[in-house]
Amino acid sequence: MGRVICLVSGKGGVGKTTLASNIAMALNNFGKNTVVIDTNLTTPNLGFHLGVPLYPKTFHDVLNGTATYEEATYTHPSGLRVMPAGISLRDLKNTNLSQMDNVVLDIADNHDIVILDGAAGLGKEGKASLSAADEALIVTNPQLPSVTDALKTIKIAEELGTKILGVALNRSKNHPSELSQNEVEALLGYPVISIIPDENHIIDSLAAKTPIVAFKPNTRSAQEIKKLAACLIGIDYDIPVQKEYGLFSRIFGFLKG
Repeated sequence: MGRVICLVSGKGGVGKTTLASNIAMALNNFGKNTVVIDTNLTTPNLGFHLGVPLYPKTFHDVLNGTATYEEATYTHPSGLRVMPAGISLRDLKNTNLSQMDNVVLDIADNHDIVILDGAAGLGKEGKASLSAADEALIVTNPQLPSVTDALKTIKIAEELGTKILGVALNRSKNHPSELSQNEVEALLGYPVISIIPDENHIIDSLAAKTPIVAFKPNTRSAQEIKKLAACLIGIDYDIPVQKEYGLFSRIFGFLKG
């Protein structure tokens, strides 16, 4: 059976969905049969991120028994396999959490890794996602409110017996007002295993509806996400050294081009 890893956060807006799709894409590129599922059933965003908001069959249909998981799985042009959640009002009213454990277990039987884009917050959906997962990756930003909410999520994961892999510190601007890695680790009690910088390329990739690891694979954020994905499966990934060019070299290169 494959591993089920849930990406969770204490609050929305930390970049969890972006990170989920990118980690899944990176794992897929590392040769792992991976699928990413939107388990945020009331406010799903994964489909919008990847350009499939109106896919005919969704994770909602699988939970309700009206579709198989194969019918609800879409292959993105980048090669990423994604199962979006439904966005209609009917789906919102007919959210069925009771079958999530069984459905995810069935999907895991046919994949190396299942990535769950968990619902933000501490409600029933967030708990259901954590319960269906073997492992959890805590996603937070380096600001105190985000880290404080992440701590609450960690406590719930521990109560459910879900193994915590570590913390991904997302959207780091390297600003003096941000919490340091040591401060985040002291507050949460778990290691920060990745620090992903905030880059405009990520916004561009969202507009292109393509994960940054496929859209701009050589950017710092893409490289850090690849390194994080490699860490999750226990392989080494060395980020290539970025060459620094002086003003003269850049002007000369421009004239040559």
